Amino acid sequence: MDVLARLCGHSPQQTGELLDRLVASQTLAGWQHDRGTDEICWQSPAVPRAEH
Repeated sequence: MDVLARLCGHSPQQTGELLDRLVASQTLAGWQHDRGTDEICWQSPAVPRAEH
């Protein structure tokens, strides 16, 4: 989280809020912060399959 926040020029709290907004806009399906490793994992939204 700290590295992502620093790269984005935000605080960790602002980065969490940004990720929440991306989920709300369905740009991301979800995200999770592993506090033990400080890693952020996110899920891409499902891509609808084209019907034939």
